[in-house]
Amino acid sequence: MEKDTKRRIPLWGKICIGIILIILLIGCGGYAAFNYYYNQMNIESDEMVVDRQEEVFDVDENPGNLKEMDPESIQLDSASKAEKDSSVINILVCGEEAINDNRGRTDSIMIVTINQKDDRLSITSIMRDTYVKIPGFSDNKINAAYHNGGMKTLVATVKENFGIEVDGYVLVNFDSFQKIIDAIGGIDITLSEEEVRYLNSTNYISNRANHNLTVGKNHMNGNQALGYARVRYVNKDGNVGDFARTLRHRTVMAAIYDKMMKKSTLELVAMIPKILPMLTTNIKKPDIVSYLTAGVQVRDKNPKLRTLNVPVEGCYKITRVGRMSVVLASPLDENVKQMHKFIYGSALKDKKQDSSSAHITVGQ
Repeated sequence: MEKDTKRRIPLWGKICIGIILIILLIGCGGYAAFNYYYNQMNIESDEMVVDRQEEVFDVDENPGNLKEMDPESIQLDSASKAEKDSSVINILVCGEEAINDNRGRTDSIMIVTINQKDDRLSITSIMRDTYVKIPGFSDNKINAAYHNGGMKTLVATVKENFGIEVDGYVLVNFDSFQKIIDAIGGIDITLSEEEVRYLNSTNYISNRANHNLTVGKNHMNGNQALGYARVRYVNKDGNVGDFARTLRHRTVMAAIYDKMMKKSTLELVAMIPKILPMLTTNIKKPDIVSYLTAGVQVRDKNPKLRTLNVPVEGCYKITRVGRMSVVLASPLDENVKQMHKFIYGSALKDKKQDSSSAHITVGQ
């Protein structure tokens, strides 16, 4: 019998070749799928023209002891410049409270940061009642910026007042928020007795069948999580009003993050077709891939999620402007300084930070 002189491929070699082929097939199919689902999102271009809506100003029926101030007596000065660093990715993430299919206000305004220089993942919450300059419109609460001129106006407002130049935005409405929570299998939130009593007896949780929360840890579905995130009239860890609500926003985001951390890669991939179509964004396709890759790399090095509330502790005043109860980030320059330090970290070391022009002046 003639001896077989052909070189045989060893078993480990066949396994390696098989793995490479599978990766190539999955990669090609995954890229095609990603292309498809990216186009299922509501993609907004930066050149898109957004209709201006009539400005609306809140009327506070329960002013308490707050003295009414004339809007003309308050001078808001912007941050001197917008901070940006290639190693720091900032995504503006907002939840829209839409009414009657009209463009509503942003009930939650958060900056999600991927700091590749310091290996940190962070969330900065900006209180919706913060009184700010809105480019092209009257001074108002920051949650009115989106209502007035869309996300482009809100992005410009964040840049103008706080000196943060974001790399993109993601917008989700209340209905989509509930579906996203359900898509990931719900989240775990610990509730106080007062929170349970309030949520089980009001319409913050719209489906009465979900009025079954208990004191302690609760596994919440989307409808319950949305109700929890919107509560402002119940104390939360010593915080009240909009301070309590933004703390709940960060609690929900941390719970989502914890839930996603426990899922396998295959589980995360399986959720893509459920979640992406619910989002509105201006982030371009290559950038989404880049940002996700950066986020995973930072998370693998340091999974801790840091949070900050703005206005920061000790740097705000609660007052009335016109007939609105508002929060003044005062002194504004100190808020800007602490925000930049929290978001950019050591990326600021080689730069001279200048927040000196960010002031709020209140006349007599």
